[in-house]
Amino acid sequence: MGSPVVRRTVMSAIRGSLRMGAILAAATALGADAPAKPFTRATVAAELRDRYPHFAFPPDELPKGVGASENVVYAQVDGTALALDLYTPEAGGPFPAILIVHGGGWESGNRCMERPLAAHLAALGYAAAPADYRLGAAGRFPAALRDLKSAVCWLRAHAWERRIDPGRIAAVGASSGGQLVALLGATNGAPEFEGDVGEQAGLSGVQAVVDIDGLADFTDPELVRQQEVCPSAPAHFLGGPFATRASVWRAASALTHVGPRSAPTLFINSTAPTPILPGRAAMCDRLRALGIDSEIVVIPDTPHPFWLVDPWFDRTVAEIDRFLRRHFAVPAADSRREHPVLPARKPAPPDLP
Repeated sequence: MGSPVVRRTVMSAIRGSLRMGAILAAATALGADAPAKPFTRATVAAELRDRYPHFAFPPDELPKGVGASENVVYAQVDGTALALDLYTPEAGGPFPAILIVHGGGWESGNRCMERPLAAHLAALGYAAAPADYRLGAAGRFPAALRDLKSAVCWLRAHAWERRIDPGRIAAVGASSGGQLVALLGATNGAPEFEGDVGEQAGLSGVQAVVDIDGLADFTDPELVRQQEVCPSAPAHFLGGPFATRASVWRAASALTHVGPRSAPTLFINSTAPTPILPGRAAMCDRLRALGIDSEIVVIPDTPHPFWLVDPWFDRTVAEIDRFLRRHFAVPAADSRREHPVLPARKPAPPDLP
């Protein structure tokens, strides 16, 4: 067998092969890939009803002083319209803008689920825009990311007419939407991820990000093992297993791209044990090491979709507002009438990251 070192190496390889064989056998026993679970208000209600019987969805009515422009098409992809809704204070401007990205495991969900969040943020002095992006096979990485970068470009290209400050644009997302906005902000200035649909302004940089219960590292060993045994939403989004698509799994991880141009990022975490959401603490540390503001807020006793419902909806809005106010200097809600009016001339494009 050779030297003791060689024998140990061979035995280690055999044990590793046996472990992998067990994983593959388990995957075979489980049958086909785990089916995509729809993400709707009805499925959220069914999930929460037993453990949190007092939950409630926030009201759909617009807060006083907020206007809405809904179903605005920002891009056409293969004959399919991608739309956004825009909620803004009725008077004043320009306002810092927030692109809002829904969850649903990259397979389902709808921007309409985030309309209450957008409306409440608009009441605090923002222009808030829940947006569509491609889902399922059409949205496989990097397509969904490119859609959202195109949506940012649209907001910037239409800033003048929509009373948006083009130099203050944030992205807020939850669950799979949180993963996407973390990646969106981490890849500021990366031309390979620029949007390939809609308005090609090329100015997709965002100045702040809030990731609500979304992962930041697909390559975490625990997540990789889980997806080997029973492929589900992450493996579907990335087009296959880590074993054959490792470079894609790394490229889709926000942690991979953190650099000097990455956006300040707030992570708002639930205490739910599933899904597995790795990489957030490491990304926070890496951003801080570069001198970029980042923090983690954990809201106790929370299910995964906490941001959609009371009693956690108001806390989520408050945390988003607190972090963005720090970076955007948004006037307090009780002084919204003192937002500066739009200047008489169209401003020059901002110096963006």
